[in-house]
Amino acid sequence: MRDPTLDFIMRKFSEYYRSEEIELPGRLARREFGFMFFDRDFVLRHIGFRNREDLQGYIVENIPAHIYHSSAYYKNPNMKSMVDKGWMGADLIFDLDADHVKDAEGKSYPEMLAMVKVELVRLIDEFIEGDLGFDVDSLKIVFSGGRGYHVHVTDPRVLKLGSQERREIVDFITATGLDFEWIFPTKPFDSGQSGDRTYTKFKTNMPGAESGGWRRKISAGIRQLIIDLEVLGENEAVVRYSGLKDRSGRAIGEKSIRAMYREMFERHGADRGADRIRNENTLEVFSKQVYLSAFMRIVEEHARLALVGETDEPVTSDIKRLIRLPSSLHGKTGLRVTTLTRDALDDFDPLRDAVPENLTEDEVRMEADGSAEIALRGQEITVSAGENRVPEFAALFLACRKLARIVK
Repeated sequence: MRDPTLDFIMRKFSEYYRSEEIELPGRLARREFGFMFFDRDFVLRHIGFRNREDLQGYIVENIPAHIYHSSAYYKNPNMKSMVDKGWMGADLIFDLDADHVKDAEGKSYPEMLAMVKVELVRLIDEFIEGDLGFDVDSLKIVFSGGRGYHVHVTDPRVLKLGSQERREIVDFITATGLDFEWIFPTKPFDSGQSGDRTYTKFKTNMPGAESGGWRRKISAGIRQLIIDLEVLGENEAVVRYSGLKDRSGRAIGEKSIRAMYREMFERHGADRGADRIRNENTLEVFSKQVYLSAFMRIVEEHARLALVGETDEPVTSDIKRLIRLPSSLHGKTGLRVTTLTRDALDDFDPLRDAVPENLTEDEVRMEADGSAEIALRGQEITVSAGENRVPEFAALFLACRKLARIVK
């Protein structure tokens, strides 16, 4: 006898797919599809479909838990050998979920989703549309139905990019290998002779606000860092940054941080050092190299924590990746894999807007081993240990998440 919870889940998935018109990926007949099932423990892939009717019919007949399509286009998507498939190009995919967002682990599901969305907005606005210059019309933003989002870039210019070129895009976003000596080049400004020794003095140059790429980001980041440092105060700055190691591996001491801070925020002459950094775009405000080095190390730390973007490198660099099919249901949540515009993203709440519309408010009896609380469709749903009655739309979520079981 089959488990009543599994029966309920599969019945609701079946009802959804019978009533929902599946959203098709572009050039459907050139895509490979993959499936995972509730009642089978393998991944089925290397399947192609000629049209909507074939795809929808397969889904309704088999009731998959998860549905994927390839980011790539193939001459023969049904072939099992990648060589025989005949790769023709691939969309550029960015994947961002809780695994890639600092401090998201350990949060509640709603908190985690909110944190991921904040980083997604940065990824799109600052990097994908901003630095990389992709038009919003070439982007498909998709809530994954689980712990994050995908961004599909369909701009024709990306289709033939290989794995290495795509990996370089990720490296740019994540600042992997960013050379701060390139960001802050040193140039000689004075030379002379002392006794029998010749010397040359160098100064570190600030990137201008009109620069591009990471130089522009660091320039803007320094201005924000100055604001943050002043708000933080000297003592808190010492607590936060003492112990950071410089490029030689030596820890920056408290005295260096205090001296750096005072030279920035105490007035020496007409302007404070911080004002000169902002207004004159200069780093020539520190009386000793050790204070400049301390500031530069703090800038690096600020860039690492506040300026870099996040995305899953293996997904973006993979030119044969399978990615979730928009409008399908996620087998571990029952939520809809939902396509969004950039404008719609701001107000999008997955736990309100990705709950399948065909699910009703009819009561369903469920049994739980412990307590759980979740807001779905704007309603607070609470279950406690023992038997509970919840709306059908909440029952599917709780069952897929294994937070409660169906009672016959």
